[in-house]
Amino acid sequence: MKNLEGQQGPRCQFSGEACSTESPHYRKVISHIFGRNKRCTIGVPDFVWIYYCRKHYQRARYRTGEWPFRQCDLAIDTIKNMRAWGGVENFNLQLRRRETQRATGNEDRYEEEDSAILAADQGPVTSSHHVNDGDSSMETAFKEERESSSAEPETAEFKKRSPKIIPRPVPHWLYDRVGDHKNFNEILQMLRDLRHHLQELIDSGHDAHFPDIEILPNLRQQSPVLRPIAGKSRRVSSRGNVEKIAKK
Repeated sequence: MKNLEGQQGPRCQFSGEACSTESPHYRKVISHIFGRNKRCTIGVPDFVWIYYCRKHYQRARYRTGEWPFRQCDLAIDTIKNMRAWGGVENFNLQLRRRETQRATGNEDRYEEEDSAILAADQGPVTSSHHVNDGDSSMETAFKEERESSSAEPETAEFKKRSPKIIPRPVPHWLYDRVGDHKNFNEILQMLRDLRHHLQELIDSGHDAHFPDIEILPNLRQQSPVLRPIAGKSRRVSSRGNVEKIAKK
């Protein structure tokens, strides 16, 4: 596990070596794949996630040809981190909401939860928060906005447009893998198969994108903490024996 428990604060893990930028701004690179900000994901400690500084995140994100493969690799590394941590029982592999609505013909009706992340990418990032990664085609949106603004007269009022979220359809073979309580090996194999599928798309002259799926971790249930009951004069020793407490 690259980021060890007990380490103070996140560190950029772009190259596996110490980052020389010394940036105070870090983001969880692919947290959206694991259900960003959902209850199950919030329960995963910070040291399990992979972080990039803002500079290296942008460098990786805008290398569009490499990005889907890097997402697969980072997802595999994150799954391995979760296994090493020991707090994950299994996973639910499911379609993202926009993929479900795309498949049913309602893709224009979904509300995209990534809009706040996109706004953060266009503005300053504060060091008091760890920013999660977005999965939209920001570069395409920025290009469209530049072309649109250059075609307008300079005197025209500039109207800021929100970046467009582009759906990433899920291949048919991956639909058959969707389901609950998937073990670590099943998820790792799915990601390896997905990486191979993306390479086949590239080799055949097609664009490749990480599909709209979520890998939601099911956390192990923690044993309840036993607290002493008021009025009871007994305790449990370090060996697990019940001992009486002498009355004063």
